[in-house]
Amino acid sequence: MSEKVFRSFVCLSLSLSLILSGCGMMSDDSSSTDTSRGAVSLSDVTIDSYPVSFMSELIHGTDKLASTIQAATGGVTFDNYIVGNGIGTLGFKSSVNQYNLVYHTIDAKGNKTKASAKLLIPGNGTDLDLIVYLHGTTSKDADAPTFAKADFTNYDMVNPETIDHNIEDMPETALLMGMVASTNVAVLMPDYLGFGFSDGLHPYMHADSLASSTIDAIRAAINFANYPGNSFSLSGDFALTGYSEGGYAVMATHKELLADDGTVLSDYVDIMGSDGLKLKAVMPGAPPCNISQRMAPVMLADGYLAPGFAPYVALAYNEIYDLEVDITTIMNPTYKFALDLFDGSLSINEITGALMVAGFDIAANSPLDLFSTEFKTSIATDYSAIAGNYSATLSNEFYKKFKENDVFDYHPGLTSYYEIIYHSSDLIVPATNSSDAASALAAKSLRPMHAFDASGTLNSAAINLHENVTAYPVGTVHMSGGSYYLLRAFTVSKSILGSN
Repeated sequence: MSEKVFRSFVCLSLSLSLILSGCGMMSDDSSSTDTSRGAVSLSDVTIDSYPVSFMSELIHGTDKLASTIQAATGGVTFDNYIVGNGIGTLGFKSSVNQYNLVYHTIDAKGNKTKASAKLLIPGNGTDLDLIVYLHGTTSKDADAPTFAKADFTNYDMVNPETIDHNIEDMPETALLMGMVASTNVAVLMPDYLGFGFSDGLHPYMHADSLASSTIDAIRAAINFANYPGNSFSLSGDFALTGYSEGGYAVMATHKELLADDGTVLSDYVDIMGSDGLKLKAVMPGAPPCNISQRMAPVMLADGYLAPGFAPYVALAYNEIYDLEVDITTIMNPTYKFALDLFDGSLSINEITGALMVAGFDIAANSPLDLFSTEFKTSIATDYSAIAGNYSATLSNEFYKKFKENDVFDYHPGLTSYYEIIYHSSDLIVPATNSSDAASALAAKSLRPMHAFDASGTLNSAAINLHENVTAYPVGTVHMSGGSYYLLRAFTVSKSILGSN
């Protein structure tokens, strides 16, 4: 999304008594000359404030998300879920202030750029712990967290239904807003490069840029909280959470923060603390963290439900690493058009639909059938080599980058609670990604691997492998599991943050 389009979403200036603390752009940009990583561009920050009545209506009224919530919790209502999991008291305790931050970071090639993230604050809370939530795969500009907006033009100060908004269409944002309104914790939701304020193709499944943009988003939130005009403050303690590509991004970010022995790298002492104790919890959900050994075979198999992932990562890697002068040469001629679908206007599901219209049969074709026979054979050859021997020599330049972007095997340190959430029947991200990662992380750190279900106790010393045992309809496990993950990750993170 272009900067011009992004800035058009700024809400109208309002004077709505004390219910709304503020709305619009911050005009004073004392940081305009600071382009260091994590510096906030204050003149680009937008602010909305949602009253308690709005939050209650969002969850329980005509725009309620009850079906989404109950699908994730086995029929338990939102209120009962938050009470049962110790998040807070019944109902919504505060308004939610939404800040769309624009901050300085680097792109996938190390060049200076800007990116955006949503920061959700309960009322004017002080000394707030921060949950960093990294969203799953999207290819559509309108799915970025900062795209959520509301128009208070017709708000009558009484009925929240008179607020025109799109938040009910964004379950992740809406659920997190509800949680923020129900407890004393802040949430940060980065857009990722290529979305929100940032132009260009999203560097999909690229570990380094997902990590750098996330780390700088955390810095931006801390920097913004310290801005003299703000009425809230952050404690400095945070948790890293995310699902699907977001789970991968969590692991990529955590890996970047730590040295090979699990100690904090000096570049990140500012957000981690020298002992790493500011990062309290790391909770990836369904992370496609082993691209070369666990994601590659499902790309080669017929029946994969999300074939658009394959051209997405090929297009992104080619742009980042300059692997092919003309990327269309590796495509099946019938599906060359697929590369043009990643312009931000279509979701992954819509891209899959376009492929099916062109003749792609999910049941009879593999995602690699979108590519040339030569390319598919080369990928299959490298997979055969690496499947049983991770140190095997690879020949395909793309496959070498797949391995380079694996993030399942690193030293996770000893101080942060670590839990990987998965579903054994996940057809999009095989559960072996999670189980392999848990084993590798435990071996590197000598932390025990602790497997438990929903009734298990948290084990702070272990690498916890948590199975979501909810029975979802066949074919919907990955998407439905995302809601389960989000609720669990928030409650566990909140519990750990609150105990420190």
